[in-house]
Amino acid sequence: TADRWSAALDPFYDDHDEILTGPPARGPALFQVTQAPGTWRVRQVLDEAEGDHDWRIEAVVDLAASDEVGEIRLRIAAVGAL
Repeated sequence: TADRWSAALDPFYDDHDEILTGPPARGPALFQVTQAPGTWRVRQVLDEAEGDHDWRIEAVVDLAASDEVGEIRLRIAAVGAL
């Protein structure tokens, strides 16, 4: 929910003004995919102006469920400091 995302990211915003979403944020240095049978584990390191890259969001994509409904189905596994 929006409240859960807000609570999870409040500590990030104690140290950083914003999450950047430009090309570096989406590039291979900050976004990684590890493929496994039936799932992808994904990690997005949050990009911010200071360049600390000290926070991440990790999730698991269920490939079969995503194929079944025609859109991504994922479970957030972690949000927080590295």
